[in-house]
Amino acid sequence: MQSEVAFLAYYPEKKRSDNNSFEGNYNIGANVIMDVLGRKGVKCDICTPDTAQKYKVILVSMTSEYDCLALYRAVALLPSWQPGRRFKVVAGGAGMQNPVTVRNYIDYAVFGRGENIICPLIDCIADAKQFEHESVMNLPEISSVNFCQASELYLHDIDLGRGRGRRQWKESFVGCPNRCLFCHYTWARKKIGDGTYYQGDLTMNRSIECLWKDIPKIEKKEGRIRTAIDGFSERLRFAYGKKISNQEIIDGINHIGSFPGITVVLAYNISNMPSETQTDRDELYKTVKKAKPKNRVIVVFQSTPFRPSLLTPLQWAPVTLYPATSDLSARVIYDSDSLRVMHSFSNESPWSQLETVIVSRATTETDKLFHALCFHPKLKKGTVWEKVKLLQCSFDLSPYLREYEADEKHPAWFLSSYTANVKLRKAYDISRQRMTDAFPTIKIERAK
Repeated sequence: MQSEVAFLAYYPEKKRSDNNSFEGNYNIGANVIMDVLGRKGVKCDICTPDTAQKYKVILVSMTSEYDCLALYRAVALLPSWQPGRRFKVVAGGAGMQNPVTVRNYIDYAVFGRGENIICPLIDCIADAKQFEHESVMNLPEISSVNFCQASELYLHDIDLGRGRGRRQWKESFVGCPNRCLFCHYTWARKKIGDGTYYQGDLTMNRSIECLWKDIPKIEKKEGRIRTAIDGFSERLRFAYGKKISNQEIIDGINHIGSFPGITVVLAYNISNMPSETQTDRDELYKTVKKAKPKNRVIVVFQSTPFRPSLLTPLQWAPVTLYPATSDLSARVIYDSDSLRVMHSFSNESPWSQLETVIVSRATTETDKLFHALCFHPKLKKGTVWEKVKLLQCSFDLSPYLREYEADEKHPAWFLSSYTANVKLRKAYDISRQRMTDAFPTIKIERAK
């Protein structure tokens, strides 16, 4: 007997796979929801956009802002997905932050934790009733929502399928005690549990993920270490809550190099932070050259362009597209017998940055721009610079790139979480003032 509920597998940029299951996909949130449904006796199938009409409820997992682009490209032109469709669409996940761009293709947008919402919501759909919850937005109307927080850790082990590395996952913590001003996760998820980011990597053996400050806790040789510095200079890191000194970067590299053999460090970084200058970038390059590890260490900086993440103090901050860190991809910063430091092969481009910022700051006035972003043939080819220039010539991009003042209506006015928005704004104003006081010649201005 066919299930009435299915998760949507959508592949807008490539030929759809013959196997539309979640095997090998470490989408933990989707796997938790399927586990919740399974324990209630609800079988959950997998469907494609073309087969969705066979079901009554379609579940959509959105892991980032990119999935708004992917979903729109997958369903916006299909007659079966237009308003008045025969099935109901429920979407949620870490990427469910601003649903404006996809509001016509989703009926219920779930914000925050959904394991205690999904079953009553599906029951309500089955009874042909309207579901109401403070963490659920009934689309296409845009209304205020409050992120649903976990009341406890998820109790059950999750089988992540036949992917690489470990199969089993058990939730050990939610949220983060650090208050990095740019991080959506820490401000949208209240901390529960004693676990930390010092843990085994889900995708690779002999690999760990940890905070930079936890590197001194490493007691044995690791094949690869994933961590983050999130800022080219000490002043940027401290101003925006990532309190890692230059000396700690040096000491961390030296500690990793105290173990025999070659160790690879993938260090996530954020580029184009508000007020960032070439002096900041040069500071990191000079800092890493001071490290003198005993054994070979390869440090790869994966620099992601700054986005003003929603529900964070920096959601009001301006966005700078250039200089493009993607132009530095694979460039070696420093190389010696014991230390090689380089940029990642896949630093994100200004075009990727712009696409996701448009999603985050979308309003109903964004519809025409977003449709062009997804389907205009000239935006499917050309260089990054050419595509950004074309969009700038065709649309006013200032609503997506500029700074927002406290007395203005923010594009994502409808979001709230366990930290009041007035407190988020106060934290932004304090960081902005500190930056201005310490460096009076550097100003955070509205992007033009």
